[in-house]
Amino acid sequence: MNQKIPLKIFWEIVEQRLSACSADDLRAILRAMAQRVPPSGRRDFIAQLGAGEVSLPVPRTPWEDLLADIEDLELEIQDTMASADDWEDEYGWQYEEDSLGPYVEFVEPATLLFERAALAFDNDEIALARQAYRQLFDLLDQEDDYGRGLSLHDLNLDRQEAVARYLRAVCESEPPGNRPQALFDEMSRFFSISYPPRRVMLLDLIQISPRPLPDREAFLSDWIAFLQAQTGPQADAWLREAVRMAQGTAGLERLARTKGREHPRAYLDWFAALEEEGRQAEVLTAAREALQTLPPDLPIRAAIADHLCAAAAHLDDPASLREGRWEAFVAKPTLSRLLDLWEAFPPGDERTTWMQRASEHIQQVRPRAFTPVLYSALDDLERPARPGAALLAHARLLACDLEAAHQAVAKKRVLGWSSASSDQALLLSFLLILLSGESPETLPHNLDDLWAWSLLVTSLGQWGYGKENEEEKRLPKRTAQVYAEHIVWGRESGRLTLDEEQDKAYLNWCLDVARQRVEAIVGNQHRKSYAKAAMLTVACAEVLRLRGDETAARTWVSEIRERFPRHRAFQSKLRNALERKWSR
Repeated sequence: MNQKIPLKIFWEIVEQRLSACSADDLRAILRAMAQRVPPSGRRDFIAQLGAGEVSLPVPRTPWEDLLADIEDLELEIQDTMASADDWEDEYGWQYEEDSLGPYVEFVEPATLLFERAALAFDNDEIALARQAYRQLFDLLDQEDDYGRGLSLHDLNLDRQEAVARYLRAVCESEPPGNRPQALFDEMSRFFSISYPPRRVMLLDLIQISPRPLPDREAFLSDWIAFLQAQTGPQADAWLREAVRMAQGTAGLERLARTKGREHPRAYLDWFAALEEEGRQAEVLTAAREALQTLPPDLPIRAAIADHLCAAAAHLDDPASLREGRWEAFVAKPTLSRLLDLWEAFPPGDERTTWMQRASEHIQQVRPRAFTPVLYSALDDLERPARPGAALLAHARLLACDLEAAHQAVAKKRVLGWSSASSDQALLLSFLLILLSGESPETLPHNLDDLWAWSLLVTSLGQWGYGKENEEEKRLPKRTAQVYAEHIVWGRESGRLTLDEEQDKAYLNWCLDVARQRVEAIVGNQHRKSYAKAAMLTVACAEVLRLRGDETAARTWVSEIRERFPRHRAFQSKLRNALERKWSR
C-alpha cells in the first residue's frame, strides 16, 4: 500500500529537483507531462502554464486536422478502457452486458468524424479519406476486458456507404499492381454490414461516387484473374460479379461451363441473366445441362431445378415442370418441395405414385451421415436438408400408405408431440378425420384445432417458433389445403376408404394412444400441456359422436374426467374444451 507523502517533504523534493534542472531539463519535463494530458484536459494544462486564453483558428475545410482529431478520440476511448474495471465496479450492475456503458458518450463524436471523412472522400481527398476511414474502423474494433466498445452499428450513419467509400478509396489510391490483393483483404474485413446480412460488393464501390472507376477494364481483368486463384464463398461471389460486369451473359456462360463444378452458383447467375433477356428456352436447356454436370448430392441442385421449373412454367411444359420438381425434392427433401411435387401432378394414381417415390427417397437419405460443408451465411442454397420422421409421415399419408405410416409410429412415445414424435400426432389426427367421416372444412372445433396443431408442428418445427421466411410462414396453411383436396380425392377413389377391420383397429389405436397421452401429461403434472390433453380428449369424443355413438362419446369423456378427479387445473381445461360447440 502506498504511503502518503507529507506536504512538507513533497515541496522539499520538488524544490530540490527544480534547483538541479537546467532550462532544457524543465522543457523536457513539461513536454513529457503534456504528452500524458488527455484531449479533454489540454485547455486546463495550458491555463496552468499561464499561456492565457487560447483562440483556435477556424478550419479551412471540414476535413482539416481530421487525422489528429481521430487520434484524440482514440486516446479518450483508450483512457476510458483503462478505467473499465472502476466503471464496472461502480455502474456495471445497472447495464445489460451488450450495452455501450461508458462509451455511449463517444457515439456522436465518432459519427461526426465519419461524416468528415465522407466529405474528404467526396471532395477527392482520396488518400486522406482512406487513412481516416482506416483509423476509424481500427478504433471501432477495440474492446475493453468486458467486451464493450463502439461498433459501426452503434453510430448514426449509413454503414454501407461508409464502408463503400473506404473501399473505393482503397481501390483508387492503391498502385495497380497491388490493387486486387489490397481490395480483397479489405473487402473480406466487412463480411456483413447490414441486417438482414448483405455482402459488400464491387458494385457498391462503383455506385458510391460519380467518378468513373480508374482503369475499369484493366482493373476488372486483373480482379478476375486474382479471384480465380482464391477460394471461399466471398471470392466466389466477387468473381461472378466481376465476370458479369466485364463479360456479360456470355462470360457467365463460359464460367459455368468451364468451372461450374468449382463455382456452381455461376449457373444460377447465368440463368438469371438469361431470364432477364427473356431467353426461357435456353434456361431450360442450360438447367438440364447443369443437373447432368454437377454431382448428384449437391444441395444447390435444388435452386438449379427451381430455374428449370420456372422456365417450364413459362413455356407451358408440364413434363419438364414435373422433372424439375422431382430434381428439386431429391436435392433438398423438405415439406415445401414435397408439396411442390404433389401439386405438379393432377389428382389421381400418378400423384400418389410420385408421393410413394418421395417416401422411398426419404428412407434412403435419412440414414446418411451428412458431411459438414462451407456455405454462405447469407442463404441456405448449399445447406443440406435433413428429412425427419415428420416429412416421411407426410409423404406416406399423401401416398395413401396408411399401414407404413402407422407401423412407423405405433410404438413411439406418447409425449414429445411437439418435436420427436410429431409424426405420431400427425397420423393420429389424420386417422381421426378419416374415422369421423367429415371433410377438413367441416370438422368440429377440437378436432379441427388438433389437426391444425399437428400440421403446425410438422411444418415449422417445435411450435413454429423461429425465424421463418414468408414461404415457411404460409406452409401450415398450404399443407392444410393440400390435405383437404387429398382427403376428398382419397375417399372418392377408395384409396383412403377403411374396411371394417381397419376402421376398428385404427379407432382403437387412436383412443389407446390418446388415453396414454392424457395420462402421461396429467399424471405427471405437465401443467403447460393440460390444454392439449383436454383438446385431444374432446377431439376423440367428437369423432365418436360423429360416428353416431353418443353413448361412447360421453363414456369416453367421463372415464378421462374420473381418472383425474383432483387435478382441478386439468378439469377446468376439460370443461373449457367441452363448452365449445360440437360442430361448426
